[in-house]
Amino acid sequence: MLVLDQYIRAMTTPPGATEPVADATKPRLLKFRSVAVTGLFVLAVFYTLHLGRDFFLPLVLAFFLAQLLRPLVRALGRWRLPTGLASGLVVLMLVGVVGTGLSQLWTPAAEWVERAPRDLNRLEVKLKKLLRSVESVTRTAQQMDEITDVATPAGPTVELKQPSLIEVLFGGATSFLAAALITLVLTYFFLSAGDQFLRKLPRVLPRDHAERVLGAVQVIENQLSRYFLAVSIINLSLGIITAGIMALLGMPTPVLLGAVAALLNFLPYLGPAIMATLLAMIALITLPTPAAAIVPPALYLLLHVTEANLVTPQLLGRRLPLNPTAIFIGFLFWWWLWGVPGALLAVPILV
Repeated sequence: MLVLDQYIRAMTTPPGATEPVADATKPRLLKFRSVAVTGLFVLAVFYTLHLGRDFFLPLVLAFFLAQLLRPLVRALGRWRLPTGLASGLVVLMLVGVVGTGLSQLWTPAAEWVERAPRDLNRLEVKLKKLLRSVESVTRTAQQMDEITDVATPAGPTVELKQPSLIEVLFGGATSFLAAALITLVLTYFFLSAGDQFLRKLPRVLPRDHAERVLGAVQVIENQLSRYFLAVSIINLSLGIITAGIMALLGMPTPVLLGAVAALLNFLPYLGPAIMATLLAMIALITLPTPAAAIVPPALYLLLHVTEANLVTPQLLGRRLPLNPTAIFIGFLFWWWLWGVPGALLAVPILV
């Protein structure tokens, strides 16, 4: 075969011509270009997601809400309800449950907001009693500032007009309600579409590719549904237990504290830290002694450690193993990209 190959090359090569020499650096150059183009494409995708946050965030939220609510739509479909009607009922049910919960928690939350200035003053007084050394250092710094102010001639001051609290709250509430309305509408469309897109895949893709895509999508839906159901049950149970513990310890508005604990537990790492700090502040204001104020955050942290290391791995660890390092990196990345909503969606996106 080698002799035959050399004979064919000799017969096909013109007289006086030389055979082309293969360039050994060409494959490396092509590979480098491919990696560079891929990196630029990834950066462009991230920049587009960051720039188009107002568009992509409701879309992603609606997708995950649809995955969470799809089992309910299918359950109603077994009662021979049309998909559109079942989707509308499920979305209205979601709005009713969320609205009822907010109405029940609105009064204690409003009381906390009204009492916030007085409670913060009381917290400051108690913290000063505990931190004498910090107070002395602060007082010395204030005296140095007064001496500096006396020695320095007063000059013209420039005041920047800041927006009022009502303007900030009203503007934030308006944008939040608009995003919530868009998310609910998209959720309804995702639910009412059902499996129409999947049923049309065999008409667009070859049969083998369509079967693989259908199998992958079904696996994704099953994993997301199990994850959301398990996490919702875990966080709801954590909130109920936290509310009971806070009621036994004499903490104010235990139901509100339990609801906040359940919501913050969706935020990995940062949520439990915020909740423990909040409980410590409220305990210092409410309970009579600093020793008693340590108990509520300590019990909450014990409860959270038990949930994170025993309960959650038992329910999710075998079917849905996630690397803690990947969770932390994903949490930081999506926090940087989309803020608090991105941090809440970090783990579902990794799933």
